[in-house]
Amino acid sequence: LDHLITLHQRKCEQTKKLKKYMLQKMFPRNGAKVPEIRFDGFTYDWEQRKLGELVKEGILEAPLDGNHGEKHPTSDEYVDSGIPFLMASDIHNGEVNIYSCKYITKERAERLDKGFARNGDVLLTHKATIGETAILSNLMTEYAMLTPQVTYYRIKNEERLNREYLYSFFNSLDFQTELKTKAAQSTRPYIGITAQQNLKIILPAEIDEQIRIGLYFRNLDHLITLHQRKCEQTKKL
Repeated sequence: LDHLITLHQRKCEQTKKLKKYMLQKMFPRNGAKVPEIRFDGFTYDWEQRKLGELVKEGILEAPLDGNHGEKHPTSDEYVDSGIPFLMASDIHNGEVNIYSCKYITKERAERLDKGFARNGDVLLTHKATIGETAILSNLMTEYAMLTPQVTYYRIKNEERLNREYLYSFFNSLDFQTELKTKAAQSTRPYIGITAQQNLKIILPAEIDEQIRIGLYFRNLDHLITLHQRKCEQTKKL
């Protein structure tokens, strides 16, 4: 049993290292037009854009975070079940923890005017905790509410931008570096919606290449989760 626990821990760490390495190699770096490592059959140069340009072109919806100020629900309005109320701390290692987050009632949620996140949205933390990202899934309600710490990115044109690719790019070294550098210019780590739209995104022109990259990193995430789960199960046993 000890050997099994050690085996799964080692495989988990090896897969995390592989993912970190490939996040550096499978996206163009320092102004390059193509990445160092690429799937066979793709030859076109990649495009560098700003996230705001993708909004103007109708590829992304205008990103939104949660309600600020007086409209923000207070701790005495939390309930045991209802609409998930997602904070930056609920997003970690590519997953949204729907089951341990805070909840508010549907009536309270309907009094808010923005931050209605839905299954399939790519979430990005931008205040206090910077750069955690995940694809929202397993949502049993019509929507989840975001706090002002989290932005959702919703794809309008899936023929131009793949969801898993966007999630993977948000984890890439250059994007994370730019995000955290700009966030550090505030007194507290923070990068607002307007500043986020000036962030660079580099993407393959061919949607098939985006899909291959997104699938590759999704499979790595599944492997990491699998080994973590098997390790925990063996510890319990």
